[in-house]
Formats: sequence, C-alpha cells, structure tokens
Amino acid sequence: MARSTGFDDLDGLFTDDVRFKVAKQQGGATNRISRITKKTPEVMVKISGFGKGQAHIKAHLDYIGRNAKLELENERGEIISEKGDIKNLSKEWMNDTGKRNKNTRDTTNIVLSMPPGTNRNKVKNASREFAKAQFADNHQYVFVAHEDEKHPHVHLTVKNLGFDGSRLHIKKGDPQKWREQFAKELRVQGVEAEATPRRVRGVVKKPTKQPILHIRKKGKTPYTDKAKVVEAMKSMTSDKVIPEPWKKTITEQQKTIRGAWADLAKFFGGANPKMANQIKDFLVSMPELTTQNDELKKQLQSQGNIKQINESEIER
Repeated sequence: MARSTGFDDLDGLFTDDVRFKVAKQQGGATNRISRITKKTPEVMVKISGFGKGQAHIKAHLDYIGRNAKLELENERGEIISEKGDIKNLSKEWMNDTGKRNKNTRDTTNIVLSMPPGTNRNKVKNASREFAKAQFADNHQYVFVAHEDEKHPHVHLTVKNLGFDGSRLHIKKGDPQKWREQFAKELRVQGVEAEATPRRVRGVVKKPTKQPILHIRKKGKTPYTDKAKVVEAMKSMTSDKVIPEPWKKTITEQQKTIRGAWADLAKFFGGANPKMANQIKDFLVSMPELTTQNDELKKQLQSQGNIKQINESEIER
C-alpha cells in the first residue's frame, strides 16, 4: 500500500479508531465502511441553542411541548404534559443552579433527526436510549418527539448543572460523538443509520443554518446571502486575483481523503472484490469539489451582465 499516510488520515476521521487491517476485514471497521459506501442514511444531531434563566427555559419547554399539547418525558421516564408541571420544572431546574452569572447557560437544547420515511417510533426510542446513555448518569433532561414535519425528529433539553455540581461543557468533537451514539442506538432499533463526517463523504459545502432557512421560508433574503453574492461578484470583476486559502486547504484535504478511499479499494481488491467495487462506485459518485462561492459564480455567469457592486448597495 503505497499511500499509508492516506490510510492514517482517513482513519483519523473515524472517531472509533478504525484500523484497516486484514484481521479486521470481518469486524466493525468493514461494517462501517460498507454502510458509508452504500450511502446509508445519515443522522443529524444539532445543538439548537441554550437556555439562560427560568423565563427562557420555560419558553423553550412550552415551544417544544407545543404549549402542553405534546408529552415531555424526563430521564426517569415520567411524563410531563400539564402547563403547571412544565412551569414547576423550569423553577425546579433554576432552584439549584449553583454559581452563575447573566451569561451562564442553564440548559442545552439538542435536536436529533433522521430523513423522511424513517420509522418515527424507532427514532423516538433511539433518542430515549441516546439521552440515557449520554446524560442520565449526571444530568436531568426532557425530550419530546415532533410529528408535524417530514423529518422525524426529537427535541432534547438537558439541564447543564449536573448532580455532582459540574456543568455540561460541549467540547470540540462532542457533537460527532453524539451523532455516532445516536446512529448506534438507531441500528439497535433496526434502523440503518450512519454518522459520517461530511468531509469523509467528499462533501465540502456546509449545511445552511436553520435561522437562514427560516428567513428564506418567509420569502425574504438574509443579509448573509446578499453578502455572499457581493463577495462572488467582486472576485469575478476584480483585476486582481483574490486569494482563497481556505479553498486550497479544502482541496488538499479532499485529495488526501479521496486518495485514501482509492487505496482502500485496492486493499480489499483481492480478498473482497464486492467491497472493493462498492468503494470504487462510492468514490466515483462523490460530489465535485464545489464550494458555495463557486456555485454563486456559476449562477452569476449564467445570468450575464455582471456589474460591479459595493457593500453599500446591500440592504441592511
């Protein structure tokens, strides 16, 4: 295997410390490679916000509970469905907040979601087990499943102050670990699910943030969208080459990742031709190395009549 560094780099993108060894061809590593290359549905675990103070916490619990129309379930399996009980819960969570200031985050709000068509009851069950495995040892929490959107999803609110007096601090890498835990719980429920980092799948465009989607849904244009158009137009109309160091980084990273997948196909070539071909097909299907800026430029070019534009022309 000529590109051993490629394997190391790809390996590092899997948090369960995958090692591509012959001895593990029938183990968890191969199973995961198979799920990724078959494009198994990807889980979504997103931190949607934080609660600060009783009023903020109560407002969020009212929101996710649809003003007591939906049942909240806590870490003990108890059901909370009355408005008075929700208010009391927000009070209870604030009675022992420990040392805090006005910026202290008292709760963490998390959304767990799967693509449309996934069994909703199994998503809820997997969310329950995820919360239990991840937080029940030291934190109180409530969760509720929403049935009114195409994507089956669960809202989970965790009290940050733990039983031991420590606070929940989300470290870099925690959301990915949470994704993997949620995917694992879904598979226990019989739902095919994966939690692959976007870059491993060759995806370089970041997903659109929820507030931006909400603004677009209202038929308005977010300021960030306008700013991106300005940036794209400037780079197209300027006489000078505008450096894009971030694009170079992405390109180099993707060269390494795609090279590692190619080496992996060779690795399986003799012992497991079916897997090798599956990896090759996956590699061919990877998206082009196109950023949002690239797509904007392409759209603007197709429209023609590119003109110079200043930031002052953007509506604020």
